[in-house]
Amino acid sequence: MAIKPFFIFAWLIVIFLLEGVFPHYKNRAHRIKHAIPHILTALLDGMLASLLLAGLTITTIGWADRFSLGLTHRIPLTAYSKTVLIFILFDIWMYFWHMANHRISFFWLFHRAHHADTDMDTTTALRFHPGELVLSTVIRLPVVILLGMSFAEVLLFETMLNISTLFHHSNLAIPEKWDRILRAVIVTPNMHRVHHSVELFETNSNYTSLLSVWDRLFRSLRKREDT
Repeated sequence: MAIKPFFIFAWLIVIFLLEGVFPHYKNRAHRIKHAIPHILTALLDGMLASLLLAGLTITTIGWADRFSLGLTHRIPLTAYSKTVLIFILFDIWMYFWHMANHRISFFWLFHRAHHADTDMDTTTALRFHPGELVLSTVIRLPVVILLGMSFAEVLLFETMLNISTLFHHSNLAIPEKWDRILRAVIVTPNMHRVHHSVELFETNSNYTSLLSVWDRLFRSLRKREDT
């Protein structure tokens, strides 16, 4: 767990530097000034997660494991198959949780802090209200129990989610051909820019965080030529 923040920070730096060389929206001044409050927010959220939320998750998982609660305790699976199944099901949960953050006014009170950044880049992926972090962690605990997730599996998913969000929030100029190939599997910058539109009908689309299939499956995918 201790190595995760350093790994995520290294990925952030790589994308931030690439944005400076291959920007989608050009001539953005004060990039570092724009990034500083987002990094400070991430540090605050990280302290909250480490001091309170990680302990809550570990305690809950330990309790559930003692009673062998959860789907993966009930069906015979290899360790690899279990991880893949949990990854897919938890990603579906994240899709509906993100949708709820837009459609339920109480959740939107916190989530709108993320959408308030009008100059989206990779550091926007760090801009989340601490209240949303608390709500997300607490509300997902029944899902973690239901699936029978281990803490290592939660940590693995969170790491992959962080990598994905840093990428698809980025201001990287990815040729449409390559973006189209990538978004057949994962969320891409061109796809997620639509979600961060100021137009409500576009903001209420493209909810998925990792695998792009859920937006197509549940008919919430929206594309634009000028993304």
